[in-house]
Amino acid sequence: MAKAREALFDVEPLPPFASADEIIREALPSLKPLARVNVSETATRRMIKSGGHWVRWRDDVAPYMNEPMDVTTSRRFDSIAFVGPARSSKSEGLVINPIVHAILAQPRFVAMFSPTKGAAQEWSEGVLDPLISHSPELKERQLSGKGADNIFTKKFKGGLRLTVDWPVGDKLAQRSLALVIGTDYDKFKADIGANSEGMGEGSAFNLMRKRTEDQGSRAMTIVESSPRFPILDEQWVPATAHEAPPCEGIAAIYNAGSRGRLYWTCPSCAHEFEPKFERLVPGTEGSAAERGAATYMLCPSGNGCVIEASEKADLNRSARWLHEDEGGALVPLDELQRNVATASYWLPGPAAALAPWSRIMSRWIDAEETFAKTGGEGALKSITNVELGLPYLPRARSLSAGLSVDALKELQTDNAWQTAPADTAFITVAIDVQKGKFVCQAEAWLPNLERVLIDRFELVNPPETAPRPEGRAIAPEKYGEDWDAILPIMEKVYPVESGGHGLKVLALVCDLRGQPGVTPRARDFYRKIRLTNRNRFYLVQGEPGDKRARAVLRTPQTAHKGKEHVARDVPAIYAGTDLLKDEVAASLMRDEAGERKLNLPRFAPHEVLEEYCAERRGDKGWAKRPGVQRNEALDLSVYALALAIVLEAEAINWENPPIWATPGHKNMMAVTYSVDGDPDRVGQISTPTPPKEESGWVIKKAKRKW
Repeated sequence: MAKAREALFDVEPLPPFASADEIIREALPSLKPLARVNVSETATRRMIKSGGHWVRWRDDVAPYMNEPMDVTTSRRFDSIAFVGPARSSKSEGLVINPIVHAILAQPRFVAMFSPTKGAAQEWSEGVLDPLISHSPELKERQLSGKGADNIFTKKFKGGLRLTVDWPVGDKLAQRSLALVIGTDYDKFKADIGANSEGMGEGSAFNLMRKRTEDQGSRAMTIVESSPRFPILDEQWVPATAHEAPPCEGIAAIYNAGSRGRLYWTCPSCAHEFEPKFERLVPGTEGSAAERGAATYMLCPSGNGCVIEASEKADLNRSARWLHEDEGGALVPLDELQRNVATASYWLPGPAAALAPWSRIMSRWIDAEETFAKTGGEGALKSITNVELGLPYLPRARSLSAGLSVDALKELQTDNAWQTAPADTAFITVAIDVQKGKFVCQAEAWLPNLERVLIDRFELVNPPETAPRPEGRAIAPEKYGEDWDAILPIMEKVYPVESGGHGLKVLALVCDLRGQPGVTPRARDFYRKIRLTNRNRFYLVQGEPGDKRARAVLRTPQTAHKGKEHVARDVPAIYAGTDLLKDEVAASLMRDEAGERKLNLPRFAPHEVLEEYCAERRGDKGWAKRPGVQRNEALDLSVYALALAIVLEAEAINWENPPIWATPGHKNMMAVTYSVDGDPDRVGQISTPTPPKEESGWVIKKAKRKW
């Protein structure tokens, strides 16, 4: 009983009595009228970390942010959308400074949304807390009572309550807020709270704006981001001067708003223009860094005015925002007559205050070189989104849209059919396993991985050693013996144009998948020939998706994968088919001969051109066009590229290539013959039989092992 009595009274003591003076003094900030001061003016009262030191915010470093900042207190617009690159001070100007203004001038309920809970916590602890602790006025106004200072909630004198949130249903519902801010908006989920059927509550922007409706004309919703969604229509042409490409995310919000763009005035000719990336001109010599350091901007007036990087700060100070009015007229925001609820802005990458042109251009050059060497678009996409502040149009999608039989016919070459070009380094054959046939495609690879399609044929007859070979089609899914039809390709020789020699096929790559029964028989065939034809026969398995490796040779680590028995002793090339098809499309549509170009001779069968055009690139990867059945040519060129990657052909030093990739008769796969010999033998499927010495055809083979 005594213990129960002690527990009953074991509570925190009540706080001491306060005097009326203290109560009135603490309540006075809440009774203070809202200050009529702009956000840009209030921002100078807070600190910002620069060069390792905390200094006062200066509105002349990124002066283009002043107008968007001040619109946050507008009674005319209920929202702001700002699209721009990294290092442009967009988050400083439209996330932090409006919060500072709310704390110091207009206390009210504010919610700041980051893309995820982890990002929200990181922002609170890594950005907001240091800001408050190093800004004396903010620190003095922060309350310290229970629940006033934790990770996701901050309370300040005057009645301001700031929550640090992330976009989920319960945080975007049943709340009344005066100011809602979303940072890095294009990383938000497109449909908040979407279920397994893809049905949710809609876009975060609309839900955020809904939470401010009962605040009347004092309501404001702000979103800022670099654009990260791809362009949906590769054929899009802007209908107005400031229209953005059709994209989801913040670009769509921008298009529905005032469509403001930044304009500079040329210091030489006074021509007013947008400082777009395409107006930058890099240096012509040296490394990417050296070319970037020499970058300048060319005024589009046609007067030849050159603008140096050192002039950017002054041009930003004199710049102005122009918005789209009725009829397409470009006017300052205070003269805008068009009725829109969102003041929207789009800042070009070269204008970003803290992003030097040298860095932007050198990174772009590096990304272009990566694309030229590998076909990978990851670096280009990142530079376009983050450095330039632009949505990215996948080149593969654009190329696939233009991929047509007519386009390929325009690009066909005069290369001979079933003959390798004079400077061929090696020849590969890719095989697709179909019902009743092996579809084979030979490609001659030149230095710098330019290649020429030189042959296309089908194996439809079983070899004589197969069961009941007469009167039936080849059946790769039923008879392991039928796979012996591939063996003569190992000895197939293609004449080399003007070379006095031929080249045997260096290596074959064959699809591992097909009808039930194909996979185990393909593995059995690999086991059968792996000693006699070492490193010359490979199996390949396609894997769709943009996050796959381009091509990697690996052996399964386990003998079982679900219900499938996996052969641990048989390696296979795992090919990222979507990425490789991107590269093949780029190789086909390249106008000039050269590095990585895929040349189609005029003598190639018409159906081969059709097969190269059988698929289109979409959001979920490559897929056959409606009504199209055959796409073997495209798949076979993908397999051949995967094989070349696995053979490490991309790493060849073409000034000193290995013997298996040396153009000419010194190649280890070369077969030479005299002028008075019988060249008709060269190129036959059957193995050429060396004739007697008196026939005049003397065969010489490289004796070094590969």
